[in-house]
Amino acid sequence: MSQIGHNIKKLRKVKGLSQQAFAELFELSRGNISSYEEQRAEPKIDVVTKIANYFSIPLSHLLNNNISVNEILNFENHFETKTSETVSDLKTIPFIDRNHLSQINSFNENLDALPKIQFPIYSPKDFIALELDESVNHHSDFLFRETDIAFFKKLEVDLLHTLDQQYGLFFTEESFFIGKFRIEDKQIFLLLNDWHEEKFDINTIDNFWKFYGKFEKAI
Repeated sequence: MSQIGHNIKKLRKVKGLSQQAFAELFELSRGNISSYEEQRAEPKIDVVTKIANYFSIPLSHLLNNNISVNEILNFENHFETKTSETVSDLKTIPFIDRNHLSQINSFNENLDALPKIQFPIYSPKDFIALELDESVNHHSDFLFRETDIAFFKKLEVDLLHTLDQQYGLFFTEESFFIGKFRIEDKQIFLLLNDWHEEKFDINTIDNFWKFYGKFEKAI
């Protein structure tokens, strides 16, 4: 039997998606996802292919391997396996390092002015990378070690319903923090703590980013 049911469940949990939210991504029903995860049925190959492409995971791995959390986040052993011939596969991402934390507000309208980091994220979407430091205002549930690098993905309108209880980055000229999204009565908020939250609306979408993954440096 293939590993697809186990891997779908792990993908869904790592990405913070309910069975219903995962199903909607691939035009399936919640019952479909439940039956796959419980190994009562297996998805058709065209569905498996869509899932593999969406999450940038090799089809054979999705079917046959017990994929790891790092593989789901596309961060596993990439620097050891990439050769100089494939360096063009690395994505160039605006990078807020420690030296630029104090200047972040001035970069709000011009991310291209930030330093760049190259990293193996295989997605056409926009990302931003942030070197984590205790000076960064962050939600108490967001755990990290100093020197970790967090990657945030630009919000997509079609996936706003998946934000609940996910972490995100918010910054404007006045505010900069890592918070936790909350959806209430079809309204979206990003909370730093009990006293500070930002309300999302479509006109400010460029100020909100969804947490994608974290790279932990070996120390």
